[in-house]
Amino acid sequence: MTRWVAPAAYLLGIGWYIAICILLGVFAGHWIDDTTGLKPTFTLIGIVLGLLVAVVGGARMVLRVTKRFGNDGPWKE
Repeated sequence: MTRWVAPAAYLLGIGWYIAICILLGVFAGHWIDDTTGLKPTFTLIGIVLGLLVAVVGGARMVLRVTKRFGNDGPWKE
């Protein structure tokens, strides 16, 4: 039963990483927009950069998890 705990913990960490990247991009863009007065510009740039960092970093993390747990996953019988 506990064979699924370690992969689940890694995947949960990846989810948090993706969420934090996107939120930091949104908040940084919104802060820069408030500072400069260019309302939607930097928020949109922050969203795009946050998504880009999240996708690249998340994909690298998922590849690392699949290499580590590979074919020994809990779904194998």
